[in-house]
Amino acid sequence: MEAGLVSVVLPIYNVEKYLDRCIESVVKQTYSNLEIILVDDGSPDGCPQKCEEWAKKDSRIKVIHKANAGLGYARNTGIENASGEYICFFDSDDYVAPGTIEKAYTTAKTDISDIVLFGHYAVDAYGKIIKTHIPSTKKESYEGSEVQDVLLPDLISMDPKTGNSVNLWLSACFCLYSMQLIEKSNWRFVSERDIISEDVYSLLRLYKTVEKVSIIPEALYYYCENEMSLTHTYRADRFERIKKFYLDCVDVCNEMQYCVAVRNRIAGPFISNTIASMKMIVIANLDKKNKIKILKEIIDDDLLQKVLHEIPLNKEKMGKKLFLIAIKWKKCLLCYCLLRMKMERSKGQKT
Repeated sequence: MEAGLVSVVLPIYNVEKYLDRCIESVVKQTYSNLEIILVDDGSPDGCPQKCEEWAKKDSRIKVIHKANAGLGYARNTGIENASGEYICFFDSDDYVAPGTIEKAYTTAKTDISDIVLFGHYAVDAYGKIIKTHIPSTKKESYEGSEVQDVLLPDLISMDPKTGNSVNLWLSACFCLYSMQLIEKSNWRFVSERDIISEDVYSLLRLYKTVEKVSIIPEALYYYCENEMSLTHTYRADRFERIKKFYLDCVDVCNEMQYCVAVRNRIAGPFISNTIASMKMIVIANLDKKNKIKILKEIIDDDLLQKVLHEIPLNKEKMGKKLFLIAIKWKKCLLCYCLLRMKMERSKGQKT
């Protein structure tokens, strides 16, 4: 581990169109003491060659070519080859502001923090910033038990009782980590092929050993929707995988003996992922009868109904609240119509 060095891990797969933008945003950071690890996860496009070209231009870049195993394991390869005192994981179809690492590193050293969090911009597939998420926590640092009891629940989802959101996510990308923390806990990511929303599950395991977290109240990361994400593919097993994610996260909460608030907030990503899967069904290449049949199977699911009946909905935004009530009442056709309206409205805004 080299003092002052920051390792930046970029997992790379099928992002040829966006790769230069991402790498350029890293090499042009105002903090220059970097080790940039490009993990080519068996990418079938021109990414492997682009990685080699970048390595020739910048001596700080290290390229690792490996057989495809998914995002989580590509990040683990980065960890196992990192020499830095701190480490970041950026997705290679996103990019970062020039001062991101300098601000995060300075904060980590000043506060002696295990993790530094920062906000992000949501960027649509056409390059337009559609939302700015600036952290709005009550404090700019949390330590000891308040990391798990106060901050962690807010990272998982908004407070369903108040409707308050701190504009932070339990995401691998919007932060800087101490390598000492990762080594001490012997922590690694799980594969997204085993557990959907692997960031949430993996970070739930890490946060048990986190002693101090600092927050930079700025948006520094550009989280981009790419053209591939516009082409949603319906997967018959997706909802079953979402249920598994929820139950696995509940198991982790019990194993780690987290407070009730952490366990209860897992309902947030479970519901959000379920709604996303329902949207995919509506736009899938299936006839209407089949779509409604599949939606009904999800809506009738005992676990989904149990979770929905346990959480308060009064602080949800009106559109989402109406949709969730329709699920609770098992109004399948109404759910289908609401989803269609939502998708058509989104489509109209992009044209």
